[in-house]
Amino acid sequence: MSESVLVYADYAASTPTDSRVIGRLAEVNEALVGNPSSLHGFGAAAEMSLNQSRTEIAQFLQCRPDEVYFTASGTESNNLALIGVARANRQKGNHIITSAIEHPSVLNAAQALERDGFDVTYLPVNRAGRISVEDFADAVTPETILASIHLANSEIGVIQAIKNFANIARVHGIYFHTDACQAAAWLELNTETLGVDLLTFNGGKLYGPRGVAALFVRSSVQIFPIVYGGGQEKSLRSGTENVPGIAGLAKACEISLRSRSADFKKIGQLRDQLRTSLEVLGCQINAKTAPRLPNHLSVIVPTTETNLVKALDQQGIAVSSGSACSAKSLTDSHVLAAIGLTSEQINKTIRISLGRPTSKNDIERIILALKEISQPS
Repeated sequence: MSESVLVYADYAASTPTDSRVIGRLAEVNEALVGNPSSLHGFGAAAEMSLNQSRTEIAQFLQCRPDEVYFTASGTESNNLALIGVARANRQKGNHIITSAIEHPSVLNAAQALERDGFDVTYLPVNRAGRISVEDFADAVTPETILASIHLANSEIGVIQAIKNFANIARVHGIYFHTDACQAAAWLELNTETLGVDLLTFNGGKLYGPRGVAALFVRSSVQIFPIVYGGGQEKSLRSGTENVPGIAGLAKACEISLRSRSADFKKIGQLRDQLRTSLEVLGCQINAKTAPRLPNHLSVIVPTTETNLVKALDQQGIAVSSGSACSAKSLTDSHVLAAIGLTSEQINKTIRISLGRPTSKNDIERIILALKEISQPS
């Protein structure tokens, strides 16, 4: 890694924590020493802060405060949603629907459930990275108890037709979960409008604190815990709540509600400028025709370089080759393989993801760096 990364373009992996979030977190951390489960005044003060944060996050999700549960990560929330619901509803059926391009925390949880005897359908995608609504409907059986489809993909930024999937699930009495971690900074997470029963998002993708996440669970959902202990979070997720971190997450949600529309427009324009310039260089944009998040570009670069991420890092440009949760894997990206890319194309693909601090100068630097390592096609 270069000593000084001059341009950060990996916001899909992790966003910087907003200074206003840090201020809120530090304020709560300094003021509140008590455990929110304690019965004394210090505990009551911590519990009051926790309840206030829960209310603010419920406003972000347009749900009831008692439907918001706190965890340590998006991965934990996804695991709790899949494994908790599957175990609680096993007497009703043993079939689960998901897609071939979900985040590893969903796919690996689904595979663990398969080892426990559940039947899982992994829906394919087209070359644009979209999951067919017809395929989803056809996959439903009398044994189906749960479906989990992400709102937006972390590697290619493609937005899925969640409302349509959720409507089908509701008609058949199937619980529907969506992983919205990648979408939280850009799309409205109104749980009523989306029609979902469970929804995951985390602070590390929302300019909030890392190591803090939430899971929306509609009050009608039957779900078992996967972590046992002191009975916090209504016994669904034991473990002392991270009160300062949760306050920071609530602040990140508040900021996002105010700035999301302007962020979407600004970053979308910068992304489009970058895309146009890269296409002139002969780069191929993956899933170009699909609805996508405004900050994502998955790009096949015409080059002889064998390690694009390292080559760009040496020029002070930080990008990734896919999801940070699986970037060190020696296997090809399951997402890029699912949209039909060859192994050679996958090895020449980078993910460029922009964020609130991204500037026009950053875009120009990225273009210049890719121009230097690209070869005429």
